Amino acid sequence: MKILFASLLVTSWIFLLPQNVVNASEETAYKGMVFLKADCFLMGSEESAAEEPPHRVCLNAFYIGIHEVTQEEFKKATGSNPSLLKAETHPVENVSWIDADGYCRKKGWRLPTEAEWEYAARGKSESAYFWGADMKADAAWYRDNADHKHHPVGGKKPNSFGLYDTSGNVWEWVLDWYRENTYELDAKTEPIKNPLGPPAGQFLIIRGGSYQDDPYFLRSAERYWYEPVVKSGDLGFRCAANPPEEKQ
Repeated sequence: MKILFASLLVTSWIFLLPQNVVNASEETAYKGMVFLKADCFLMGSEESAAEEPPHRVCLNAFYIGIHEVTQEEFKKATGSNPSLLKAETHPVENVSWIDADGYCRKKGWRLPTEAEWEYAARGKSESAYFWGADMKADAAWYRDNADHKHHPVGGKKPNSFGLYDTSGNVWEWVLDWYRENTYELDAKTEPIKNPLGPPAGQFLIIRGGSYQDDPYFLRSAERYWYEPVVKSGDLGFRCAANPPEEKQ
């Protein structure tokens, strides 16, 4: 019953995406975010069945958080810090999809779609990581250098969009439900514009890998999925937002 309730609740929220932030200056409304212009990119990879086939996706312009939401930011907005390892400048973790979605909406934002997240994480690259084909310790917190814990956001090198920790530190919830053949269906009509994934399901997508993972799981195309009520010490999020109409 819990999963069914969460499924219905999340489905209803997806159809209530905030369209624009109003009654605030752009600087205030999108503080801590990067503006990404409308563009197309190659989504997916041939590394696993869940990522196949690579296909062209086109996106409208959007904003996305420079870094993962911190514990300080989450507590300021919600009055609580659910994280298992508490440190203000570290990413908030131990949050469900519902928690993450609720925080973003409270700020007038939303979670990024899976396609938006991958486009942002790649930073115009088509390689395994935004910096190239092989893992680099100066670019991400992962199993071999993180000492079994997450770290302050922004501690590693950013990608070409100025985004931090899109690989490693903590996994990140995104908006989309998981369906095994989503990419196959999208590829039949590519380029597909602003994909949202299936309208409902049992699992929601997480992206980016974490401090506990091998390099394989930190690839830009890597996909994993959890039930929306799941919480974990290596799972957080970042927010996204639609721009004002004149910038779309």
